[in-house]
Amino acid sequence: MVKMNITMDNDILQQLQTALARFGEGSLPGVSMAMRQSAGLVRGTWQGFARGGSLPGIENLKRPSGKYARSIKIDRKGPFDYEIYSDAEVAGWIENGTEELDMKTTHPFGPRSRISKKGVPYLIVPFRWGTPGRNGQKRVGFRNIIPEQIYKQLLISRKNKFKFQASKVTASADTSDNLELNYNNHMVGVASRAKYEWGDRVFSADVDSLTDGSREDHFADGMVKMEGQNGKAAGYLTFRIISAAPGATGWIKPAMRARPVTRAVAGVTQDTVNEIIGSAVREELGL
Repeated sequence: MVKMNITMDNDILQQLQTALARFGEGSLPGVSMAMRQSAGLVRGTWQGFARGGSLPGIENLKRPSGKYARSIKIDRKGPFDYEIYSDAEVAGWIENGTEELDMKTTHPFGPRSRISKKGVPYLIVPFRWGTPGRNGQKRVGFRNIIPEQIYKQLLISRKNKFKFQASKVTASADTSDNLELNYNNHMVGVASRAKYEWGDRVFSADVDSLTDGSREDHFADGMVKMEGQNGKAAGYLTFRIISAAPGATGWIKPAMRARPVTRAVAGVTQDTVNEIIGSAVREELGL
């Protein structure tokens, strides 16, 4: 958990802190309100960063997250003591940094793992793609955006010579009785790993014919348009395999250096917080 505290920390307030705590909230409602207002300011500044805003000296998030922002909460410890915290894993990763991770040593061994005929564990990972926004703008919430030419000329084509047919989910984990062992020797419904009636795919030749054939464009190789059961919510997906086989590459998650977000938030808000609280104390105590 990543935490911040809002307490009385300038010279005047430190001298009064013990007395104020003894008086209680009812005796100094203006000061208590100032503390609450200050906590909201700090929380809002932190949430602004989580949603894509900037902080001095801190690298902006490449993938702003509403979930991260919603995890930032206020805990009122007392009338003059507030804690602002986030218990989201991502908050700790950003604040403290992470070490390099070879996903081949972790992901192929989970509950949704599969076992090849040669006895090698592997995992099929779906990647969701967003459609291009207006004027080529990236749509919020998607890390991967379909190359515009592929989307316009292939995926939404209505020409008679080609019509991209969606793949349909034909079973779910809740209804399938088709079970098999995963790496941990547990019986798992095959449908939970996907049972589909396959439609059309984007092939490498399609990518080459519609784009400059760059490596980034070829991430769209094998893309399918998915349709859930009962015709619900179509989306675009690609599937990649993480294999524990020796020599398998491309699944290294780089180390992430620490970004002291809470220190930056404190630095940005400190003067304003001191002024809000100090003004309330001077007004109520006639200083």
